[in-house]
Amino acid sequence: MTAALKVAALLAMLGFSGYRLYQSGQTAMLEILAAILGLLVFFSAVSLVLHLRRSPMAMEIRDRTETWWFMAAVFMLALSTHRLVSFTFLGFLCFSALREYYSLMPMKNISGDKVLAFKDRVVVLITYLWVPAVVYIAYIRWYELFIIMVPVYLFLLMPIVFVIQDRTEGAVKSLGIITLGVMMFVFNLGHSLFMINLSPVLLLFAFGLTESRDVVAFWVGKAFARLAGLAPGSRLAKILEAPIAPTINPRKSWAGGLVSAGAMAALALLFVPILPPLGEDHLRASGAFCAFAGFLIGVLGLAGDLVFGMIKRDLQVKDTGSALPGHGGIIDRVNSLIFTVPVTFHLFYWRFF
Repeated sequence: MTAALKVAALLAMLGFSGYRLYQSGQTAMLEILAAILGLLVFFSAVSLVLHLRRSPMAMEIRDRTETWWFMAAVFMLALSTHRLVSFTFLGFLCFSALREYYSLMPMKNISGDKVLAFKDRVVVLITYLWVPAVVYIAYIRWYELFIIMVPVYLFLLMPIVFVIQDRTEGAVKSLGIITLGVMMFVFNLGHSLFMINLSPVLLLFAFGLTESRDVVAFWVGKAFARLAGLAPGSRLAKILEAPIAPTINPRKSWAGGLVSAGAMAALALLFVPILPPLGEDHLRASGAFCAFAGFLIGVLGLAGDLVFGMIKRDLQVKDTGSALPGHGGIIDRVNSLIFTVPVTFHLFYWRFF
């Protein structure tokens, strides 16, 4: 696709999304869309400046920003059209992430370490089929079944299938690999489906702050590294560079994580006037509650990043895929959401519903 076609497609999606939101009177969603566009314009300008200065980061920032534009446009298009489109989009996201996860551990005809066996195909197929089932249950707002579809029924069904297959060798390993994938990408990430039922704005709250944390953490890390480089070996440098898990990722520091989480707490306050009344009592979220949720998102987003860094280190891969230029694979983009979305959902559900 040429640059002109990319721009035309991008403008068409954003324009149509804005028109649909305006037509339906969703002013809060329009304000969020405007804020997202403002941030993307800012980072596009930063990318241009870095390119003019021939910075070694210019290509990475350009690819990341371009991908962000399209991800934001597709996401807003899904939320601004029919409710069914939103559920289809999020269901496809869960399915794609699960498929990418399985692709990291190709099947072999023997049961070995960090791989799946050919006998696992039946259970893997069942997990794929579980995704549209979860989407449908969320779509019809059946919360009681939604919340147990994976951790009760699917997790009981999988070992039963193994027993029917009369398996022993590699059963525990295969169950562990498949269970982890389903829990992360169908159950945890699948909470975004039911969050639409609470409020689409709440979904944007969780998604927006989680993805903003990733951006803020990237720049905070760069700033702290430069600041520490001004006085290497000093006490300040040691504080700024103290890693959380040096083997997994030596660049993720306690200081950077806390500052990024604090930034998300402050950014969450911007949502206070636009979050709709929630629950049967139609209560509004207070500033303190939103700030706490924002800080929690900041901490959990970092945890998700590090957990999947650990998994990639164990599998000896740099990225989980190449679907998103500048970002890597789909899992590389949603790893933080897997931790922030379910906790944010239950935090608001407990408080208001």
